[in-house]
Amino acid sequence: MSTSSTTPEYVYASPLGFHVKNLLQFIRHHPTPVSSDPARREWTTQESQQMISSMFLGRGNTPGAVIMANLFIINKTRDVDRICPSCHRIYRVGEAPRAYASFDEFINRPRQTSEVDAKVEEEQDLSGACCGPCFNALSEQEWEENGCGGELAELMRLASQNGFTLRYSKPEEQHETGIKTVWEKLEGVKQS
Repeated sequence: MSTSSTTPEYVYASPLGFHVKNLLQFIRHHPTPVSSDPARREWTTQESQQMISSMFLGRGNTPGAVIMANLFIINKTRDVDRICPSCHRIYRVGEAPRAYASFDEFINRPRQTSEVDAKVEEEQDLSGACCGPCFNALSEQEWEENGCGGELAELMRLASQNGFTLRYSKPEEQHETGIKTVWEKLEGVKQS
C-alpha cells in the first residue's frame, strides 16, 4: 500500500477515522486481496454477481446503487478489511471508531484484537456496517425511535467535541455517492 503524509483527496478524516470519498480511487491506491476462503470467493462468481446486480440495481442504475453493489462485493470478498456502506468509514472487522494523527498512521496501524462487542463485530462481518448508528441508517430506522443513548450518544459526543455533526445525506448526495450518513465539519468550531 502506498502512504502519504497528507490525507489523499479520495478520503476524508473525521473523529471516527478515515472515510472514502471516491471508491474507485481508493481501491486503485489501496487494493486489498480477495480472501482465499472459498465461502468469500463465492461472492466473485458470475451467478453471485448477477444476484448482487439485481438486488442493488433492480430499482434503477443510479450512481449510489452502483457504489452500494461494489461495497457489498468488496466487503463480502475480503477477510477483515471493510468499507462501511453507510458512512464509508474504512476499518477492519473488530475495530472501534477512533481518530488518527495522520493517514500514514491509519494505513500502517497494527492488527488488533477485537475492540468491539461481539454483536457489533458480527454485524461488521455480515453487513459491513461499522457501528450501531450506521447499521440503523442502513436499516432505514429513525434513530429518534430508540432514543440517543449508549454507543450513539458516545459517537455524537466525540464528534461534537471535535467540531463535527452527523447528518443524513440529502437525497441528491445519496443518489450521487451512496453515502447515507455524513460526518460534517461545523464552520468556526475548533477541534479539542
